[in-house]
Amino acid sequence: MKRIATILTFSAIVLPTSMAVADEGWTFNLSPYLWFAGVKGDVSTVPGSPEVPVDVSPSDAIDDTEAGYMMIFGANRGRHGLWMDFLYTDTRSDEDLIKPIDLRLRSVSKNTLFSIAYTYEVYGREATRFDAFAGARYWDVDTRLQFKGGEGLLAGRRIENSESWIDPMVGIKGRSPLGNSSFYLAGWAALGGFGAGSDLFYDLSLNVGYQWTDAIGTTLGYRLFDVDYDEDDFLYDIEQSGVTLGLTWRF
Repeated sequence: MKRIATILTFSAIVLPTSMAVADEGWTFNLSPYLWFAGVKGDVSTVPGSPEVPVDVSPSDAIDDTEAGYMMIFGANRGRHGLWMDFLYTDTRSDEDLIKPIDLRLRSVSKNTLFSIAYTYEVYGREATRFDAFAGARYWDVDTRLQFKGGEGLLAGRRIENSESWIDPMVGIKGRSPLGNSSFYLAGWAALGGFGAGSDLFYDLSLNVGYQWTDAIGTTLGYRLFDVDYDEDDFLYDIEQSGVTLGLTWRF
């Protein structure tokens, strides 16, 4: 909670400061969204034991997600801009690991991601705009593994891991109308880590939107990210993907 409070405090400082200069040519976008994401990958257990798989399908994610908060903020002035993405999820799942010995796993994963980047327009024509960006992503991952049944080293074990790190990231994002209609395409592609924090991560998002008014739009899309982090005895090699549903307010 302390880390989340720090992030929110930072955002509370940045947003009013940016909005104070809105009359100097700044434009803003605020986009709360829902992400119905499945989770698949491997996480570490105890030293000397193999990793265990985590597999939550997108359809199961609705039932398995205890909480989720997502928000994107963008600010632009001319060709320059600021982009922030905040994501918090609390996902729980139950897996049958080894059926012959009835070894089962209950996993709890709480993830906080906060990305901030400087953006620069590399292409702009009428309502179409593409920005390159460079920045950083903060990760805070808490995992809890509860083994039930079975026999051997993992039987009855409860394992908790908590890790946080910061990755550099680069990417491109854009938005373009579909012909003369009120529909548009928007999305981004980001790559980061490069061994500084995680070994590597990528993050892809593609959305179809509809602009109801000059200020309000809605989007339906798909987001996928994959992160490979391995430090000492902590392994977090996870792919998360699923449908997104968002609301965009431009001001």
